[in-house]
Amino acid sequence: MKRKKRITGVLIMMLTLIIMLLPVSEADAETSASDFKMEGSTLIKYRGTEKNVTIPNTVEVIGKSAFEENKNIELVVVPNSVKRIESYAFWGCDNLDTVVLGKGLSEVGDYSFTGCKGLVQISVPSTVSSIGIQAFSDCVNLKDITIPPETQYIHETAFNGCTKLTIHAETGSVAEQYAKDFYERQKEMPGYEETPDSQPSDPGQGTETPVPDEPTPAPGPENPVPTQPPAQTEGNVLGSTHVVGNRAVLFVNNTLLKVYGNDRRQDAAEAPTESPSANIEWGDTVPKFRIVDGRIIADEAYYRCGDLGDISLPEGIEEVGQFSFARSSAVSVVLPEGVKEIGYGAFYHCDALEEVTLPDTVMCVEPRAFEHTLWVKNFLEGTDAAGNAAADGDFLTEGGVLIAYRGNAAEVTVPGDVRVIAAEVFKNHTEIESVSLPDSLLVIGEGAFEGCSNLAGLDLGNCVEEIKDRAFLGNILGEVVLPASLEKIGLQAFGNAILTYGTGEAEHTYESSATRLSNVEYRIFNRTDPQTPGVTVIGLEETFGSGAVLPEAASLEGADRSYTLTVNKAEDISAMEKAFQRAFSAGLPENTGIYDLTLTDESGIPLSKLGSQALTVTLPVPENLKGQNLKLVTLDRNGQLEMLSVERVSINGVEAFQFRMNNVSVIGVCGVQDMDLR
Repeated sequence: MKRKKRITGVLIMMLTLIIMLLPVSEADAETSASDFKMEGSTLIKYRGTEKNVTIPNTVEVIGKSAFEENKNIELVVVPNSVKRIESYAFWGCDNLDTVVLGKGLSEVGDYSFTGCKGLVQISVPSTVSSIGIQAFSDCVNLKDITIPPETQYIHETAFNGCTKLTIHAETGSVAEQYAKDFYERQKEMPGYEETPDSQPSDPGQGTETPVPDEPTPAPGPENPVPTQPPAQTEGNVLGSTHVVGNRAVLFVNNTLLKVYGNDRRQDAAEAPTESPSANIEWGDTVPKFRIVDGRIIADEAYYRCGDLGDISLPEGIEEVGQFSFARSSAVSVVLPEGVKEIGYGAFYHCDALEEVTLPDTVMCVEPRAFEHTLWVKNFLEGTDAAGNAAADGDFLTEGGVLIAYRGNAAEVTVPGDVRVIAAEVFKNHTEIESVSLPDSLLVIGEGAFEGCSNLAGLDLGNCVEEIKDRAFLGNILGEVVLPASLEKIGLQAFGNAILTYGTGEAEHTYESSATRLSNVEYRIFNRTDPQTPGVTVIGLEETFGSGAVLPEAASLEGADRSYTLTVNKAEDISAMEKAFQRAFSAGLPENTGIYDLTLTDESGIPLSKLGSQALTVTLPVPENLKGQNLKLVTLDRNGQLEMLSVERVSINGVEAFQFRMNNVSVIGVCGVQDMDLR
């Protein structure tokens, strides 16, 4: 296998040299010249339509967006004269499959090859010293890249969404260390699929790279808080626009969020009450609320918000959403009684967050919730907020939740006041040989003792009610006797250990991480034989009537196994009704068709988050909507309304509509009149 890879690499290098040395005829050069708009030695725009493009050797800089969204180009040769490729240069060149980089190149700029879905392999020349923000992100088919030891800076997000990528690097190089961290992120946290990638950083990354990460500045006179984009006002709705997963999203401050000292935002009035006769004014986006129904802090609601300081959340909040405060300037946070769940990466990289107060109602803390906060960092380093040596023990607990562990003992006894062990607290502590858990413990979090490869002895106590996914995966426990109190047990909770239940078998559950398409290893498969990649669609005839079967009704980018998409008419439409009321202060449009979409693989677990691997779906137009303009909506994880782009198509004489989605959920298709398309 290694020999095959070496031969492939040699062939690529030979091809590169041959292409670089091919002469360009005078006629071709003359024709090409008119296609390149230049300013001095900077190529600012390519205006041609050729599939194969050789950039003139008079070019020193490929300017910003020079080839952006060019759907014709398949091959580009960058000459040795080019020193820098600027941001967005080849953004979205979907059919670009071959790139030959010259030996004079020193910098691959931010977003320069983002979304080049045709790229399969590339070699970085030894002259390149840096690879910028998301330079190759969402190159979903990129399988191989060779990075030389001379490359000293690779941004953490450079290869976000490249789920098939193998990085070839020399031992001891920055690229080798980056590759190790990249693979770890792919395994543990393969990119948060709805990250607001407009910012020069990605909260979906778990481990640090050799490249120093930009800290979030602590607010204060020496570090003035960064200004937010101006708020948008529409009636009594005040909010700010963010780009989330390449979509413009308006987060609305519909509920008072108390922020003491640093929040200069005005607070909007409550969402307007229902107006059944209100006309829906359709646009490309719909408003989203930062606080949903007074219960949920929405996913990413305050992501990278720079004017937060001391935060006290209002009463009634039950869930703090995924990445809701990630990379913000929060200094302290008080969560009220009633909060039950703290989502994935909720306070990730809040670099100034040094104080956290949790209530005793919290029952779930998902992975990365407090990772890279000053609170956890100080504890792990054995200092307090003032930098003094701390006298506390090896366990960081708050509100009965065990958040972090800094010990190195072979025998671990968890303190008697712990109710919940947060996700991954003891992960990869290979020195641990035995664990004793107290009777106060109710919940063992996701991956809590995962990778404790020498763990052979376990006392679960008498009162544990829930053990989440992979809690004890990767240890040497042979047989485990579960307490009679156990009600729920997650996927691969004990790996291959033999389980004996105290009473009846517990309910089998799974966490949201298992519903991410890329987390294949989190799910359980019985088949080992090769599968035919693709998506089989079932339920069309039952849902849309006889004759509604469409060939290739669904496809999944980069599918490497077989999947099933089930389409059913939704029996419960209350969530969609509530979402329309929340967003538009109106009920569902008349004749709206609401359908449940469920994507599964052999594991049977619904796959909701697809990352950059979009699912394309084609469905028949419902009889009562034929001939009408269509609008298509779906619900996000918090139950908020989102728009989907929809296209009318005709397949074998069947009137159909086609759309793409990265988050599989319920959809609603509405017929609208021309006057409503405002």
